[in-house]
Amino acid sequence: MSNLELYGYGESVASNIARVALSEKKIFFKYNVIFLESKGDHLTKEYKKINPKNLVPTLIDNGVPIPDSIKIMRHIDKNYPDNGEYLFPFSHNDNTFNELLDFVTLDETKELGDTLGTTAGGISAQLLVKMLCKRSLISVIWDYTTKHSIKKRIPIFIMLRILGKPPKSLCKKMTIMLAKHLVTIEEVLSHKKQFMMGEAYTAIDCCMTSILHRVQEMRFSSVLKSDKLPNLSAYWKTISQRDSYKEGILDYVTGEWEPEIIALYGDGPNEYDNLLWSEINNLLKGDNK
Repeated sequence: MSNLELYGYGESVASNIARVALSEKKIFFKYNVIFLESKGDHLTKEYKKINPKNLVPTLIDNGVPIPDSIKIMRHIDKNYPDNGEYLFPFSHNDNTFNELLDFVTLDETKELGDTLGTTAGGISAQLLVKMLCKRSLISVIWDYTTKHSIKKRIPIFIMLRILGKPPKSLCKKMTIMLAKHLVTIEEVLSHKKQFMMGEAYTAIDCCMTSILHRVQEMRFSSVLKSDKLPNLSAYWKTISQRDSYKEGILDYVTGEWEPEIIALYGDGPNEYDNLLWSEINNLLKGDNK
C-alpha cells in the first residue's frame, strides 16, 4: 500500500470521491496537494506528464498513473479486493447501477447541469471565480491558452476571470438543475434503505458523499435536513457519519474556500437558496398530483 500516491485538491469534488473511496477500502497512500484555479499547479509540465488532461485526481500505483475518480475506484476495487468495502458489487450489466453511477459522475463530456455530478461543479462557480481572481488576468489567459488540454474549458475560465464573477443566469440555471436532481435522488431513495443501491455501500455512495458535501459547503444545507426531503435527509445523516466522510473529505480541506464562502454568504444560506426551494416545492407538488 505504501507505493500508492494520490494527487488531488481538498475542495475538489472529484478528489473527494477518490479519497472517500480509498478510505472505504482502507488503503493508505501518500498525498500530494495540487492547487487548481488559485495557483494553477494542475497546468504545470510536471503534472501534465502524469495526467495529460490537467485534471485531478490522479492515483499512482507502483509508478502507473490512474486518472479520473471513477477509474481510480474501479482500479482499487479490482486490485485490492480484500480491503474494505466492495465498491462495485453489481454486474457491469446492471442497468440501474450503471445509470445511477453515470448520473453522479463528474463527466466533462456532458453539459454542465445535465446530471447531478456536473451540477456539483456548476453550483461551485462563484467560488471557482474567487480562486481564479487570486491570479492576474494575464497569467490566467497565458496558462489556460497554452497549457490546458481540454479546449472547451479555456474560453469559459478566461471569461469568468475577466468578469470576476459568474453570470447570474448560470447560477440560476445550476440552482434549478440542482433542485431537479435532488428530487430525483429523493425518489431513488424511496426504497427506505441505507444506501443508493439498497443495503450495499457502493461507488455511487462515494460520489454522493462528495456531491452532498458540496451542496452543504455551498450553503444549500437546508435541503439536507428538511422534512420535505426525508429520504435525502436520512441518507445524508447516514453517509456523513461514516469514517470516510472525515477521512476522505474533512481532513483534506485546504482552507482556501472558507474565507470566500463567508465573504459571499456570511452566516446565512446561499443567495439562491430561495430559488432552490421554490423549484423543489414546485417539483414536489407536481409529483403529488
